[in-house]
Amino acid sequence: MYSILLVEDEKSIRENLQKGISWERMGFYIAGDAGNGEEALERLEKIQPDVLLTDIRMPFMDGLELARLAKRILPEIHVVFLSSYMEFGYAREAIRLGALEYLVKPVTPGKLIRTFTELKERLDRESSEESRYTSLYRDLRNREEKLEEASVRKVSTQDLSLEGQREKALWRFLHSGSTADEGQFIEQYLSSCDPHMMASKTYCSYFFVQTLVTCMKAVTSMGGNAAELFGTIEDVDHYIAQFDSAESASIELRNIIHLVLGYRDGTVHHSKDLVWKAENYIRDHFTDPDLSMTDAADAAGLSPSHFSVVFKQRTGHSFSRYLRNLRIEEAKKLLKTTDMTTGEISEKIGYSNVNYFSAVFHKTVGITPKAFRDT
Repeated sequence: MYSILLVEDEKSIRENLQKGISWERMGFYIAGDAGNGEEALERLEKIQPDVLLTDIRMPFMDGLELARLAKRILPEIHVVFLSSYMEFGYAREAIRLGALEYLVKPVTPGKLIRTFTELKERLDRESSEESRYTSLYRDLRNREEKLEEASVRKVSTQDLSLEGQREKALWRFLHSGSTADEGQFIEQYLSSCDPHMMASKTYCSYFFVQTLVTCMKAVTSMGGNAAELFGTIEDVDHYIAQFDSAESASIELRNIIHLVLGYRDGTVHHSKDLVWKAENYIRDHFTDPDLSMTDAADAAGLSPSHFSVVFKQRTGHSFSRYLRNLRIEEAKKLLKTTDMTTGEISEKIGYSNVNYFSAVFHKTVGITPKAFRDT
């Protein structure tokens, strides 16, 4: 099912939308709700919903501004607007932001159901590639569990106790090991099992699947598409049946580990320089109110989804938090060194809404801009 963040300042409408619609029947669920844009942004980063269903007119920040910021945080998010007004300016901006629908209140259940039925079909199409990976990963995990049960009856518990250590060692090497040590590591990894155990076809298959699962998880954690990288695997049982001996399995495992390292070195290994480029770009453009994560990703030469992963890995912050911190630090400097008004500072650092700027400043610093200037 797909998740929805519901944003509506009128509590009665918010509750009616939550309780009066059979969301589960349409393939959705309300993952969170908020009464204004500021609350919504907090929940957005935490729950990362598939859909933003938001009112347009709200205190602090209107739905259009919320949608703009949401798109920067989650470029793939789908937006559905609610409004009491059918105004051309609102509708035009909603279209520019790529909104799926602009619903004028009071919204009938039939209209809402039609809208989200269409959205469900679109989301299903978009997730088809991801579903292939999920299915492949699930099949491998199921096979791993069955093989593990069989292996426990055939091999010593001493070796099984070492499996966690082997998996962690492989995980660390795939992420940070030197390619110059690839051969040596693989030899140690393969020889970590007793040869007598590897002579067991059941355990050999289990060891093979366990390694493949770890490699797939590693690629995903790097922001890659594991299903695409391991595209030759269509039928898990048929694929694994080819490697029923220690020799044949070890050859394929070498190829798999080499494939993952090649992917890493072609992308994530260079992410430090790429993120450095993105950081410089953000510092040069953070006062632009339209600066988005897509802009920073383009500057780094990465897709938005891959960029979001490596940027947080390298900086410890999401794009939106990093941008917010830069703007607030600049605001603090201007508050202390200039006579600019709060509104002028808000506009200068990239916030078009002074009330929203004040709310963000208070949340980040702990006091209002005025109080900070007076201290």
